[in-house]
Amino acid sequence: PGVRVFSLGHSLEVIKYTADARAIYERWRLGDAPFTHAVGHVRMATESRVDVNHSHPFWARPFPDVTVVHNGHVTNYYKNRRIYEMRGYTFQTENDTEFVAVYLAEQLSLGLTLDEAVRRSIDDLDGSFTYLVSTADGFGVARDRFSTKPCLVAETDDWVAVVSEGIALAGAFGDQTEIHTYELQGGEARAWTRA
Repeated sequence: PGVRVFSLGHSLEVIKYTADARAIYERWRLGDAPFTHAVGHVRMATESRVDVNHSHPFWARPFPDVTVVHNGHVTNYYKNRRIYEMRGYTFQTENDTEFVAVYLAEQLSLGLTLDEAVRRSIDDLDGSFTYLVSTADGFGVARDRFSTKPCLVAETDDWVAVVSEGIALAGAFGDQTEIHTYELQGGEARAWTRA
């Protein structure tokens, strides 16, 4: 019951919906939207309820314009969440992804660059995970040291794509040979920002 706010900010819009990418693209007329980056996440919930409130991406409440999608499990989630709650943060779900979003947003608020924040998270978060964080001016990815969750990156001079399944790249870009594709290694983090 009641109303849930999925995002609050100036530059990011969070759309949570149950449909395939084409249906979302058409329903919200994303072809007309002036955006620099977009994040989509198809998820099979294994650790939280299956409903729109518990679906990705998660907004880093109370920080504006930071969201995270995540694949895996952060094993020190409950310990870190309690520490953050004692410092005054509140959480809307029991999902570890929501904590990752708040953790990263706090790092940014303390003056770290996006690249520094995602790199620091490799040491501060335990578990098997790959996540993507989106901010107003860029996005970053991190993969845990065990590299149990996939993370493929494709880059050209004009764009970057990050996927967990290689078939997603083939479906989107066909057989373009000028695309540099690689797998993020265990313990590696990267960030891209607008120039």
